[in-house]
Amino acid sequence: MPVLYVTEQGAEVGVRGPRLVVRKGRTVLGDVRLEDCPQVVLMGNVQVSTQAVRAMLLAGVEVLYLTLGGRFLGRLSGGLSGHIALRQRQFQQLGDAAFARDLASVVVDGKIHNQQTLLRRHQKDIQDERLAAALTRMRAARAALEGAGTLDQVRGLEGIASREFFGAFGRLIRAEGIEFSRRLRRPPPDPVNLLLSFGYTLLAGSIHGMVEQAGMDPYLGALHAAERGRPSLVLDLMEEFRPVLVDATVLRVLNTRAMSRRDFIWLAEGEETEVEDEWEREEWEARQAGEDLLGSDEDPEPPAGRRRLLLTPMGSRKWVTAYERRLAETVEYPRAGCRLTYRQVLREQVYCLARHFLGQERYQCFRYSW
Repeated sequence: MPVLYVTEQGAEVGVRGPRLVVRKGRTVLGDVRLEDCPQVVLMGNVQVSTQAVRAMLLAGVEVLYLTLGGRFLGRLSGGLSGHIALRQRQFQQLGDAAFARDLASVVVDGKIHNQQTLLRRHQKDIQDERLAAALTRMRAARAALEGAGTLDQVRGLEGIASREFFGAFGRLIRAEGIEFSRRLRRPPPDPVNLLLSFGYTLLAGSIHGMVEQAGMDPYLGALHAAERGRPSLVLDLMEEFRPVLVDATVLRVLNTRAMSRRDFIWLAEGEETEVEDEWEREEWEARQAGEDLLGSDEDPEPPAGRRRLLLTPMGSRKWVTAYERRLAETVEYPRAGCRLTYRQVLREQVYCLARHFLGQERYQCFRYSW
C-alpha cells in the first residue's frame, strides 16, 4: 500500500469520489485510491481541503505534517483505539522497574545485533581496523546486557554501542565528496546526518499510527524515559529498525550514487531561506521544551547555529522514494513462518509488544540477517 508524499510547495490535497487528488492550480500532480493509502505525508506549504480531511478520517488514513526540512510537526488521525484494558496493562507493567529494565534490555540487544549485522555485511569488502575494533566493543556491550541490573545501565550500554556504530559508519560510505564522522542532529552538518534524521522522522511516523491503532499509549515506553512531547514507546520500537530501514538505506542511496552532493544545498553565510528561518524557530522551541523526539543516537551536545544544509526538492523525492522501496521489500519473518514486507514486519512487532504487555507472549526483536 503506497504512502502519499506531497512535497510540491503550494499544492493542495482534495478528494474526488474514492480518490485523493493532488493539484497545483489547475494541474493535477497525482492521485491515489483512499483504500490503498495508509498514510499521507505533507511537507511544508501544502494545503488540505476539509472534504479531504473528512474522507481520510473516515477511511482511517493518517496525515503526517513535516516541515520542508523534514522535521516532524504533528499528525491527524482517528486517535487511540478503545482498547483501554491494554493501556492499563501497559502502564501497570512499565511501572514495574524490573519489567521495564528487561524490556529495554531486549530492545537494546536487538538494536545492537542489527547494527553489528550491518557493519559485518560491509566488513568483507572493507579491511578496516576501526571497523573491527567497533564490532569487538559492540559485542562486549551486548554481552554486558545480561548483567545489567538497572535501566540506567541498559541505557549506558546502548549509548556505548551506538557511539561505536556511528564511529565506524563513515567507513562504509564510498560516495565521492561525502564524509561522516559522528552523529549530529541540531543542526545536521552533512548529508549523512541529514538523511539519517529525515529517515528516523519517517520511521517514527510509520510506527506511531500503528501503535495507536493497536491501542497502546505512544508516550510511555521502557528504554526511553517519559518526557514532555516525546513518544517514548514509538522510539523504543524504532530502535531495532533504525539500522535495518534507515541506516542501510542511507548507505544504499549514497554508495550506488542514487543520491549525490547535487541533491543537497549548502547555504552561504548570510544566505536566508524560509526553511532556515523555520529551523531556527523550531530549534528554539525544542530547546525551551527540552524535547528530544528522535531518541538517544544523537550527540548530547550538538553545536548551535544556523542550519546550513538542505535537501533539494528532487533530493527529498529521491530519499522518500528510497525509504518507501525499502519498506516494500520482503524479508523472512520467523514468527509468521513466511516472507513479509518490512512495513508488515513493523506492524507485527507492534502487535507483538501489545501481547507482551497483556502477558500473552514474550517480546522478541526482529533480527536482521543477509
